[in-house]
Amino acid sequence: MLKPWFALPGLLASVLISACAPTHVVADRGRESILGMDDYSLKSCAGIPTRTEQLTAGTVLYSYENKYERTGGAQVTFPIIGGGFSLGGSGSYCHALVRMVDGRVAAVNYAGDNDDMVGREGICAPIFRGCLRAQERAGQARAANRPG
Repeated sequence: MLKPWFALPGLLASVLISACAPTHVVADRGRESILGMDDYSLKSCAGIPTRTEQLTAGTVLYSYENKYERTGGAQVTFPIIGGGFSLGGSGSYCHALVRMVDGRVAAVNYAGDNDDMVGREGICAPIFRGCLRAQERAGQARAANRPG
């Protein structure tokens, strides 16, 4: 049987890694963390969705939106006939589309101009960051309450 203090280093490492994780990693972890979550738990950690759409009798689509005003970095656009491409900068908005089936999260997709300078979908990180933090706090409470 592990003593409670044995769990502390692993828990501390998890918290430090999540505190230093790049935003695209946080976005991926956030997406994974809410899969299977019930409707009430999702709303309590991510908030009320910006929009909802009833797709079928048991399926609802939630849209969570994040508009990122600080795009940061220097952005240089090279014009090309028929369009162009940008070098640097980051995206400006994210729509997290959550498919609820029978009251549970079945799928999460990110859409929008949501890439940051380091990785894909980084602008989406704040949407489910509260859910990650709630799960970390719950893990800390369980570790502290284990009989030793």
